[in-house]
Amino acid sequence: MKRQIFMAVAFGFFFAASGLGASTQIIYKTSELGSGRWQDTYDVTNISLTETIEEFTIWFDFGLYEDLAIETPDPPASNWSEIVLQPEPVLQDDGAYDARALGPGIGIGQIVTGFSVSFDWLGDAVMPGSQFYEIINPDTYETIDSGWTIPEPGTFLLLGLGILTLKSTHRQIRNTKHEIRNKFE
Repeated sequence: MKRQIFMAVAFGFFFAASGLGASTQIIYKTSELGSGRWQDTYDVTNISLTETIEEFTIWFDFGLYEDLAIETPDPPASNWSEIVLQPEPVLQDDGAYDARALGPGIGIGQIVTGFSVSFDWLGDAVMPGSQFYEIINPDTYETIDSGWTIPEPGTFLLLGLGILTLKSTHRQIRNTKHEIRNKFE
């Protein structure tokens, strides 16, 4: 029974975190630059959104991020207009990274890789995590899709490896306990 519950929770976590069923997906890779400075690199995918992705915004929570800087190499930088808005301490407002296509944007089934932002991480966690994003219609400024950024698949592999290691260790401890009991019976 415990195994079934564990598997259901693990599957639910993977399903929710992987963005299955989403129209858009932004995958990130986090790199530590040193001295509390980090960099996220994003891959933006239009899975099934009928509108071309012409603009998107990634939000950086106030109190967790500061000193945002655009680090996007060329390409895709030459094909996109990028701007960062610093978290505002007086208003306690979130910071943002916004990118707007200078050309055709991202159509269904297409991906653009390499958008990059560096920042100072102020959070208590070991490293930064997912951020909320919005896909925006640049003519009406209406949000046409939104979601949470997803860690690169390598992060899921490490998570899976960690779970397997814990399970293996638990099994070894359980088997050792049984062996000890059998010796004294």
